[in-house]
Amino acid sequence: MKLKKIDLISNFKKFDLNSNFIFSALNLAFIGYFLIGIIVPNKKTFLWCDGLFGRIYSKSPKIPGSKFITFFFKYKFKEIVIMGNSTKKQINFLRKNFKTKVRLINLPFIDDKNVKKFTTKVGKKSLILITLPTPKQELLAMEISKKNKNFKIICIGGGLSIAAGDTKVCPKIIQNLGLEFIWRLNTDTYRRIKRLLYTFSIYFKNINKINNKIKINLIN
Repeated sequence: MKLKKIDLISNFKKFDLNSNFIFSALNLAFIGYFLIGIIVPNKKTFLWCDGLFGRIYSKSPKIPGSKFITFFFKYKFKEIVIMGNSTKKQINFLRKNFKTKVRLINLPFIDDKNVKKFTTKVGKKSLILITLPTPKQELLAMEISKKNKNFKIICIGGGLSIAAGDTKVCPKIIQNLGLEFIWRLNTDTYRRIKRLLYTFSIYFKNINKINNKIKINLIN
């Protein structure tokens, strides 16, 4: 049965971080891949608003991934597990702020056909950060949730790189306009432009389905 409604969180005082969760960003890419059925959320999927399209659709303030991760610093985790790619700077950033051990699981190319091969066992007090792009990070998160009784997962994408200082922070004026995706075209330009055009095409081809297919429950 497909999920009819997804909770979008803007106030973390009302959210129990001791429960199971998968967090993903509500943005153009998420909306597009959701509309064509590649991203299929479960009941433990929650969103935060990240991007111009997410803000327009949810009427919620934008929270960039680099800031979103800071909401979790005050919670105690036994370990932080990075799945995807990372750098020493990012690992040290997490160790410093979470004050716990950090483990990296490097991942090769992942798609919807081989994603099940890369699931991992999750400790009750572990936090998983997936640094893959959408929809790969969501596909992997869903598979992990199916195989584990306990899971706490953030589909952080490139937000960790920005938070740790590996990627230059987007100017405030561009962030406030919700146009951070344009700033990111400075790096890996060809791949990002190709992906952006593809997700734009998905969105506009399916724009008439949005109100019938995706329902957002804003918790603030």
